[in-house]
Amino acid sequence: MKKRKVKQTRKQIIDKVANKFIEALKTQKGDWKKSKIWKSLESGLPINAKSRSSYNGFNIINLLLDREIHNYDNNEWGTFKMWNDMGHRLKKNEKCSYVFFNTLFEVDDKNKVDEFGNPKKKKIWYLKPHAVFNANQVEGYEVKKAQAPNKAKALKIVDEYVENTGAEISHGGDRAYYSPNFDKIQMPSKESFLGTEEYYGTLLHELVHWTGHENRCKRDFSGFFGTEAYAIEELVAETGSAILSSILGISQTVREDHLKYVNSWIKNLEDKPEQVIKAINKSTKAIAHLDSLQITEEKKEVA
Repeated sequence: MKKRKVKQTRKQIIDKVANKFIEALKTQKGDWKKSKIWKSLESGLPINAKSRSSYNGFNIINLLLDREIHNYDNNEWGTFKMWNDMGHRLKKNEKCSYVFFNTLFEVDDKNKVDEFGNPKKKKIWYLKPHAVFNANQVEGYEVKKAQAPNKAKALKIVDEYVENTGAEISHGGDRAYYSPNFDKIQMPSKESFLGTEEYYGTLLHELVHWTGHENRCKRDFSGFFGTEAYAIEELVAETGSAILSSILGISQTVREDHLKYVNSWIKNLEDKPEQVIKAINKSTKAIAHLDSLQITEEKKEVA
């Protein structure tokens, strides 16, 4: 008699995904952003093969990790039904990856009852996993190759992108940091960096920190090195910087002081695996905020 497959619980799926990220940090250590995970971003973010829209939040990191683990050569994904609707079939014995979306559910509120003594209803957000498959797992599907970013224009694009945010940035000294109290980014001079990639990678890291101000994305800056709040904010800035660097056409490099952050990230994630999802969702919200500050052609014409 064939054994029935036991469906994984939501917690098991989240734990499994978080553990993959922890292992990536442990394996890559200080050079985790030089791995194939970030190299694969040069061909674009993970996308839905049908809609061609990119995934957001933690889904970006999770799909990139699975791409590296299984040696897929593309960033196109879709559900079983979606591939079927597109006229394609999955190869035999293929295992799924997961993406997570917030879904609104109606549940009983145990703390409130109606006039008949029955629990009142309340709505809660629930992080629901959905099974997806890479294009490499599909029979006869021709992957649509994405264009690599235009490296020649990358620095000009980044300068304009940063300028459009209106962030106050000063240059001088030997430290890079964002001050929440003064709402200001401090950067060493460009000449003091080993290369332009290192400079812009550092600048974008601090710019993601800048989005956490109470008048913008309102994140927690109360932590100091070694605390949970500090580790989460660094993970937000680091992943946000890496994703932005890909979008803007910069090869991400690793700052020396990032090495000491890795251990605090690992401890934090092992204790509370759902934190990795929350942190990376915050980083993509930060990117969305920065994107909202960009001047579109339509706005320029109106002005």
